[in-house]
Amino acid sequence: MDRKHRLLELDALRGIAAIAVVLFHFTMNENREHFGWQFRFGVTGVDLFFMISGFVIYMTAGHIRHWMDFIVFRFARLYPAFWCCLFITSIFMAWYEPSHVDLKQIAANLTMAPAFFNQEDIDGSYWTLLVELLFYGWILLMLIAGKLSEITRIACFTLVAVLLFHMFAPQYPALYDFAGHKLQLINHFPLFFSGILFFQLKNGGNRFRILALLLFTLISSFYLHDKGGRAMYVVNFAEHCTLITLFHILFALLITGKLRFLAAKPLLYLGKISYCLYLIHQYVGTHLITSFTKGMGMNIHAALVVTIVIIIGLASLVTFFIEIPANAGIRNWYSASRNVLAAGEKAKRPFI
Repeated sequence: MDRKHRLLELDALRGIAAIAVVLFHFTMNENREHFGWQFRFGVTGVDLFFMISGFVIYMTAGHIRHWMDFIVFRFARLYPAFWCCLFITSIFMAWYEPSHVDLKQIAANLTMAPAFFNQEDIDGSYWTLLVELLFYGWILLMLIAGKLSEITRIACFTLVAVLLFHMFAPQYPALYDFAGHKLQLINHFPLFFSGILFFQLKNGGNRFRILALLLFTLISSFYLHDKGGRAMYVVNFAEHCTLITLFHILFALLITGKLRFLAAKPLLYLGKISYCLYLIHQYVGTHLITSFTKGMGMNIHAALVVTIVIIIGLASLVTFFIEIPANAGIRNWYSASRNVLAAGEKAKRPFI
């Protein structure tokens, strides 16, 4: 999102979602026994991420001149930082669990879609990347077909198809399992659609129609609670519905300018590094906590604080030395290449 169109509060929400997921993962499993509690609700931070993605990617797509721009810009934004975080995580895995290092698995993870190569994610958090990629692919198809202006109608048909699939496909277990493992967008599509609708509402769309559709996406998200998303294993139906409703309320406040108080420097900083923080925190962070508590005898609460500081530090390094420079470099190279090609085509035109 460029500065002209940036909503700082959206960055703050991104930071809140990231730290919620971090706290969830750092207080789960055996750490839960040490703490005596778990930040269960943090698992729904990814739901907020998906809504933010729907909002931002739709807005970004609206400013794209050619569908190839969308591919290059998404690649530049996501892959260099991801590859760096994957490398760091693999190094930690080689140190902590050398027998678990599998070059085929690492190679498959480089694509962000290891499920299509029958491999598991190196880091448990990476599952959301495939969901995001599938959403980008859905947007890309509309850009190629020149149908982005019809996104609401297409999204409605898509959501109805998703709901019908979940209603009837369980009769065909092999198909249902395949889709649930490799096409996970079907478990989360309403959240992306909600993000799209909130962007339309912010920009003067038909209020009655959009509010009706938001009610539809909200109820659809409730229905999909136990259809394969990770939250179904951590929070119950009522808790999940309450949190998803809260996220919709937050977006309503966001687009009406009621969340400006969130644009504080700490949250904005977390929002800026949120992508790398998300990518690097789970495997590395949980093993650091174990090392500090079992290897060094550190108090669990002190270990949590120290680990969060280290993870934020690592995420900051990757953000400022890999993600941002690589993103700018690839985009500049692409723009220059496109200009050269355009100049060449112009030079080939015959004089009349």
